[in-house]
Amino acid sequence: MKKNIIILLLIATLTSCGYEPIYLKKNSVDLSIKEYKLLGDKAINRNIVSLLNLKKSNKKNSWYTLKLDSRKLIESVAKDKAGDTTIFRLTLSIELILSEDDNLVKEKNFITSFTYNNTKNKFDLLQYQKNIEKNLIDKLSEEIIIFLKT
Repeated sequence: MKKNIIILLLIATLTSCGYEPIYLKKNSVDLSIKEYKLLGDKAINRNIVSLLNLKKSNKKNSWYTLKLDSRKLIESVAKDKAGDTTIFRLTLSIELILSEDDNLVKEKNFITSFTYNNTKNKFDLLQYQKNIEKNLIDKLSEEIIIFLKT
């Protein structure tokens, strides 16, 4: 509680002198998107678009097109003597292309991964994988927001 108050006072002090941290409003990017082109893993794309909190606009002055091509790869990193996987790696990759009137504005590939141990209980493993995927999507969306703001 005390730590939060100190942080709020620091932010108030810094913003009063004209300085504003770029991550203060981390979920807002000031872009109006005319069209989304979502390729690859649909669930990842929906989560990313939702976390980016971009406004879709049909106004004439909004000509940005956002293309996301996402991939998810779960691979075996290590196996035991019996040939059963003991360690997995979950990798998420997203290719982002922002264009305006068919002219490239920004383009970047975002990749993140996480390595984890296998468990005997497959239900727990599946839940753990979903949690890891959510955390990686959150991380990638923050990287994308920073990229779009700069």
